[in-house]
Amino acid sequence: MNASQLDRHLAAIDDQGFTIVENAIEPALLDEIRSEVRRTEEERGSAPRGNPAEGYATLRNYNLLAKGAAFQKLPVHESVLPIAERMLDEGCLLSGMTSMHIGPGEKLQPLHADDGMMGLPRPHVPLMCVTMWAFTDFTEDNGATRYVPGSHKFDHAPDYSKEYETLPAEMPAGSILIFDGSLWHGGGANCTESDWRLGVHVQFCAGWARTQQNAYLGIPPEVARTFPDRLLELCGYSLYKGIMGHIDGTSPGAILGEERMAETAYASRRMESMADEAGAQTLREKFGVGDEPGP
Repeated sequence: MNASQLDRHLAAIDDQGFTIVENAIEPALLDEIRSEVRRTEEERGSAPRGNPAEGYATLRNYNLLAKGAAFQKLPVHESVLPIAERMLDEGCLLSGMTSMHIGPGEKLQPLHADDGMMGLPRPHVPLMCVTMWAFTDFTEDNGATRYVPGSHKFDHAPDYSKEYETLPAEMPAGSILIFDGSLWHGGGANCTESDWRLGVHVQFCAGWARTQQNAYLGIPPEVARTFPDRLLELCGYSLYKGIMGHIDGTSPGAILGEERMAETAYASRRMESMADEAGAQTLREKFGVGDEPGP
């Protein structure tokens, strides 16, 4: 994605709350993720969870980074990460990854905003960047995500007892819907007889916020050690603004081993980008942030 395309998508999100990036997913990746989702569903014996939020005819699998190496490619993909970094800053975190396989007969999901649990007055600056990856065509009939344009600017949350006019995010397989976490949206009804709609939900949040899915406990350390550096940072194995999230003054990457900690520690350069050298030195002296690990 070049600079002008990035600016165009960001402007659309700011204005309407969403954008669609077409032809974003490479054909090989499309096939790979479809196969991995099917494998995960079969191995786990996935079944609908049977509630209005998660659906009565929808197969969901959470914490995908723990379920297959192929899923590592999505959060750091060039079509989404630059947008998330511009919306939230480079210290953003991966909040969660979930496959959402909507089957025939599924009903409308209640409208909601993904950042609704954060409890801040609305409207507010973006706290979440949400992406929905289309691994099949998304149509109005098979359950395309529905949304209310501009609702990220509303001063209130949706009332579950009311009906609102929505639009379907229709898009061909290989596209990615990207939206502000405040946008009112919900899964669509699947009115077909046999057409399953497969999407993967990849959600980012501000680096200071609590993530929806707990990567530290949900992803085994031996799996996390296989991640590229940027993905480790997105999973929280780094410091936010040089200090937030530290363990005894060092990067949380330390729990993966000393060498890995050094690769993910951002303390020194992030502190110095947010404060002058004197202020950064004060933080080093007080907390030991940015120091080399001791014996």
